[in-house]
Amino acid sequence: MKSLLSITFLLTLYSCWTTPKQADPTKSIENKNQFYQAIVRHFNFIDSVRKIDPDLIENENLKLQQTINLYKADIFNLSDTSNYDLLYIVKSTDKKLCIISWDTRMGGTMIDFATMAVYQTSSGDTISKMLIDTSESPIGNTLMHYDNLYSIKDNDNTIYIAHGFGQGSTALPWQELRAFQIDNRQLINPKIFPEQKPNLFIEFDTHKLNREEVPMILVMDSAKTISSPIPNEDEGFSGKYQKLVFSNGVYKVQ
Repeated sequence: MKSLLSITFLLTLYSCWTTPKQADPTKSIENKNQFYQAIVRHFNFIDSVRKIDPDLIENENLKLQQTINLYKADIFNLSDTSNYDLLYIVKSTDKKLCIISWDTRMGGTMIDFATMAVYQTSSGDTISKMLIDTSESPIGNTLMHYDNLYSIKDNDNTIYIAHGFGQGSTALPWQELRAFQIDNRQLINPKIFPEQKPNLFIEFDTHKLNREEVPMILVMDSAKTISSPIPNEDEGFSGKYQKLVFSNGVYKVQ
């Protein structure tokens, strides 16, 4: 299960920054280069003190958040990327939502992934928000890196589905689908999954799997159809999949 994280670090996770949308194409390339250089510096420092002082790692992660926030408008012009050593960046096709994840280096066998969401409001503002985990009693980072972001049109609304992965330990891989929606100036998590949940979370114990590969959540038909592997009581694989189909604003089991 997800363990508790530093209370000090938790306080930063609820931070939410807002700035008016600014477009300056003449500085696009310069900002991109500056952003990447700053990110590399942050991680070089974090890795250099990783085994020396946890407080320094925590403080540098706060600075990393500030850097991402500073360049949040420029991030929409960057390419999606999945880089375990740096950032996982995924954007929606309408470029209204971007999710940035990274390994804080503050975990052990359970990797402590942090995630920031950056989104565009209808008034043109760019807002950033640190996300927390989806446990029933959430405390701490998402513990997930999000590699894919899908969009579903629901009448006049757009629902975004982020596909994330995490690691409770070397033997406990996690998977998650997490729903987002931009409601005026708020980024909310609509409860569209079965049991009125805003996410679909699956955990396996690889010691209990009779196969080399971990069964994966399959997202099909632009996220309107999901095939989800069903764990058994021992967190092994039951050999069965559950089919979910998006209908009337929610996912229904078929």
